[in-house]
Amino acid sequence: MSEPNNNQNNQNNQNQGQQSQQTQTPDFDYDKLASLISGKQSVAEDTVLKAYFREQGLSSDEMKQAISAFKEKKAANTPDLSKLQSDLTAANSARMAAVIEQKATLEAVSQGVDVTSVPYILKMADFNGVADEKGEIDSEKLTAAIKKVLDDVPALKGESKKNSNNGFNKIGGDGKNQNTTDDEVLRGIFGLK
Repeated sequence: MSEPNNNQNNQNNQNQGQQSQQTQTPDFDYDKLASLISGKQSVAEDTVLKAYFREQGLSSDEMKQAISAFKEKKAANTPDLSKLQSDLTAANSARMAAVIEQKATLEAVSQGVDVTSVPYILKMADFNGVADEKGEIDSEKLTAAIKKVLDDVPALKGESKKNSNNGFNKIGGDGKNQNTTDDEVLRGIFGLK
């Protein structure tokens, strides 16, 4: 009975050896391989262009000029990936700044800031680190940034509710002293004493 068991162990070891050989990727120099491919493509491109221009009946000088013109036009029509990437990064940054500004405006108003003071708060607040790399905004950090500005410059918060008289200003006398002269009433209306 030990023979079949040994055969199974040998087969399992062979299967594992074959699997480990199949999953290992050979080591190679990627940059060297890419340059070889690029070189072959360039040689093949030049050969095709020379053959085409030869069929058109161009001389060797005319072929060189035509190949040069073709390569320049090809380069001009090839998009600049680094410029596209930088444009994309700039657009994403601008979008994130707009979203942060919108949420910060809502947060400032909810903290009782007068609407006319919001632009100043947005300019003074430090919103670095408010958004993570996924573009999600941490509302606690946003609130803390606005509170920091309001703590530093409390005048931006505006008048407190207790001094606002529910939005109505007092006009005229208070009506308590009925035995006043016209002069005293006028002085009271205009705030003179």
